[in-house]
Amino acid sequence: MQRRLPSLMALQAFEAAARLHSFAEAGRACCLTPGAISRQLRLLEAELGTSLLRRESGRLALTADGTAYLKEIAPALARIERATARVARQGEVASLHVTTLPGFGACWLMPRHARFVAGHPKIRLNLYTRTEDVDFARHPFDAAIYFNSAPPPALVADPLLVEEQVAVCHPRLRPAGPRPSIQALARLPLILHLDRPAAWEDWLADLGCATPELRHGPGFQHAPLMAEAASAGLGLALLPRFLVAEDLAAGRLVAPFAHLGSSRRTYWLTYPAAHGQSRPLQAFRAWLLAEMRSGPSGFRSP
Repeated sequence: MQRRLPSLMALQAFEAAARLHSFAEAGRACCLTPGAISRQLRLLEAELGTSLLRRESGRLALTADGTAYLKEIAPALARIERATARVARQGEVASLHVTTLPGFGACWLMPRHARFVAGHPKIRLNLYTRTEDVDFARHPFDAAIYFNSAPPPALVADPLLVEEQVAVCHPRLRPAGPRPSIQALARLPLILHLDRPAAWEDWLADLGCATPELRHGPGFQHAPLMAEAASAGLGLALLPRFLVAEDLAAGRLVAPFAHLGSSRRTYWLTYPAAHGQSRPLQAFRAWLLAEMRSGPSGFRSP
């Protein structure tokens, strides 16, 4: 059975005119001319067979039928408006702003970015890189990937994984022999991470051996630049294993020493407690932790 329903435009015109007592004001509210509002009202009254509005002292007033009809349709129009807004919001793309370290962002997060997009098409993940701590009161980020032995105070922090480090170099610099001695380090220029000046000493301390005389080579602030320097044959670089996994597999770099050291630091997902109710952030957090649990390369559990 076909429903007998007036046009939505006519109902909106009537509701606005009844509420504002003016065709002109109703027209502005509905983005129509006063004449269009008047025509819609006449069509509605003709369909209903009764008068809904009359002029009284220079303004519009409801008739008895108009009062009864408005009482029924106004809540219905409001419900339609709310339902429409809810569905429209579900269709909107929400932005999520996350900052991370350059190496982790470029070499771990970016290769997996497409999987997040495929699973969350309504979230636009915007990635930024920083080496400094994030002040969430001043910087417009939703969350930050933080790297240290402990998370910043006063923030919610999810431990991700501890970084494993491997010493790599160009194949032509590889010391002779199937298992070169650690003492061979003394014959190789060591590429330095300027933000981690004690990295080589810590790596050797994990081996429990005396530190040989080290030859310091060029220094770089970011790990991806160190990887490029190692590929160019500038020396031996101590790098996160996840960052050079593909280069090692392809033979562009080699790892002369079997030892995998720990940087003694953990990657954390950090954010203010007030951000925790954000649905995009909740989705990103769940995805990130799942990716970590799935067996990422170059990490171990904290």
